[in-house]
Amino acid sequence: MQFSKILLIILFSIPFTTYGNQTIIFDHLANRISQLNLINKEKPEIKVLSSLINEVVKRYFSKCHVNIIYDDLFEFDLYYKDVLRVILLSFDTVSYEIFHIQKYSSKIIMISEPGCTNHIIFCRNPEIVESKFGHAIDSKVFIVTVGSSWQIREFFYSRASQNIMNLLIASAGQALQKNSKNEVADIKLYTHEMYTDGLGSSVQKILTTWKINRFTRPEVNLYPTKLINGFQGHRFVVSAIENPPLVFRSSLTKSDAYQEQSASWDGVEIKLLKILARVLNFTLEIHDATLSTTKNESEDRIIGDLVASKADFGTSGLYMTNARYSLVDFSPVVLQDCGTFMSLGSFALSKYRAIFGPFHWSVWMMVVFTYVIAIFPIAFTNNRDVKTLCKSPKQLESMCCYMFGTFTNLFTFKDVKSWTNTTMGSTRLFVGTYWIFTIIITTSYTSSIIAFITLPEQPVTVDTSYQLVDKGYRVIMLNKGGWQQYLSITNDTISKKLMSKVKLMNNLEDTVDYIVKTRYIFDYAFLGSKISLDYLSQNNFLQKYKNKKIFLHVASECYVPFNIAIAYKKKFMFRNIFNNFILRSQQSGLLSKIINDIQWEIIQHSGIKKSTLISPEDRQLTLDDVQGMFVLLGGGILLAVLTLLIEYIKRKRTLRKIAQIEIKKQLKRANRSKSLVVKEHITAEPFRPLTT
Repeated sequence: MQFSKILLIILFSIPFTTYGNQTIIFDHLANRISQLNLINKEKPEIKVLSSLINEVVKRYFSKCHVNIIYDDLFEFDLYYKDVLRVILLSFDTVSYEIFHIQKYSSKIIMISEPGCTNHIIFCRNPEIVESKFGHAIDSKVFIVTVGSSWQIREFFYSRASQNIMNLLIASAGQALQKNSKNEVADIKLYTHEMYTDGLGSSVQKILTTWKINRFTRPEVNLYPTKLINGFQGHRFVVSAIENPPLVFRSSLTKSDAYQEQSASWDGVEIKLLKILARVLNFTLEIHDATLSTTKNESEDRIIGDLVASKADFGTSGLYMTNARYSLVDFSPVVLQDCGTFMSLGSFALSKYRAIFGPFHWSVWMMVVFTYVIAIFPIAFTNNRDVKTLCKSPKQLESMCCYMFGTFTNLFTFKDVKSWTNTTMGSTRLFVGTYWIFTIIITTSYTSSIIAFITLPEQPVTVDTSYQLVDKGYRVIMLNKGGWQQYLSITNDTISKKLMSKVKLMNNLEDTVDYIVKTRYIFDYAFLGSKISLDYLSQNNFLQKYKNKKIFLHVASECYVPFNIAIAYKKKFMFRNIFNNFILRSQQSGLLSKIINDIQWEIIQHSGIKKSTLISPEDRQLTLDDVQGMFVLLGGGILLAVLTLLIEYIKRKRTLRKIAQIEIKKQLKRANRSKSLVVKEHITAEPFRPLTT
């Protein structure tokens, strides 16, 4: 008998390992001997406990890997060593691995085992699991303890039990005690009711009893659904930062008894959390994210609150990125956002479209060509010769003015040589034909230009990154929000061209002011969140520019896609409960209704009563609409001034030449008059007599 005890001690000193579905000892021979020489393997209390554990494993643990954890009692006490050994030898339907409580690390096991994992813990006092185990969200935990009923009750009251959702405790202390009558005490099975009050307390609840190898209440689910009545008003802290329309503050007037205004949080994510709080019976405490000297980004401040357990939820339109998955947990996707561009548009006509807009350039070219070419056939039919125009090019200018005046009814020529006074039938036919042609052209132009500049049309906007590159737009973005990091690594040619010259701004208001003020010099496109930019364009943000016909246009292209979700602190044990509710809200259309309600509230509070893009009513022309006419007039005046300057210089040169000629003539006359005067003291020589 002493040899068997020594052999058993040696066998239990051999380390365990797992292979497939069964536990194997490195020495197979020792394994067989140990099965034959266990001191207590035939004791009925051990068989009863083994049958209970196998029944629980068969019902609830058969589909997942099992981690078996034990404390010092089941390692050093020979009797409890036998208990553990007998139970392990009976496992043949699941894969498992054995750990001592001091060597077990839930973080390492969670990383190494991506699949589902359940836990069976053998211990003296269940409170030992507080430092090494907890935050079991999806796993089922079965604790077999030999502690007293008082210890079990205190454990259920402690914070450690509240970190385990699916918890089952078997009180095996009395059953494993020696009994002279060989009677095995019943094994009671407990779980806990969580959040029985607003403080988050939990109390024990007896489920059933294992008696004579069966449950006294076999219909009872040993892992029942928890939190049926919600959280009983428990308070959850939300860390938030304003990011309209997802999260923002709205001033709501209280009752007349207070006569005060208080800031209230609102938005898509806030409304979703408030509905969730109403259904699950908990309260929300929303506060601004904690300021930090090391974290400048607002999203990083929220993540910091969750990591430091200062908040349970984080909401501000947080993007689900790989870097954040290691720090926090996320809910299902609430909204899909994307980075896109916002550019400035104008309802006013461009400078030249107010005049040339009704006709295509090809029409203008043909009209001018027709009017100029008409000079030659009319001149030929009237004079029977075109040499007059060739010999005197100045007449061509007169002919152009005549054509312009005749075909626009602007000038009337009554000269004798006017074509209207001609007696040639061919000339009259030409003039009449062109006159009818001119009436049609001028009538269509007049009608078209009235409709063109009085009835608004859809303005031309930029909707893709290719259009931005083609039209020479420059990109402007905020120096916060992480957009530089999101777009720093890219191989796209268009993206490289757009990001080659990026201007950074401090805030959104300064950005819009800069885009508006520099619209005549450079074209800027602001890169940001599509949801935020849509809110900005819908809101009355450009009210101070109401006298200018400008608007903010958000491109339809989704340049960079992102998913938005509510962030939880890491290992948030109620994550699945909230996730299921969010999924049901999406499937039922509740989330879509929340989004539509927020958009309607934004439009109502912005003061926008009708669409700013297309108005069904007539509108008056403004200076922006007719500025092209003044530009044309200014261009004509400029040309006239230049012509006047040239003529003035030419006239000055002509007058100077005339003056020089007059001076030369006067000098010649003066010299001639002096040669005819007889000088004094000069003897006149006689003329030579004429010869005959």
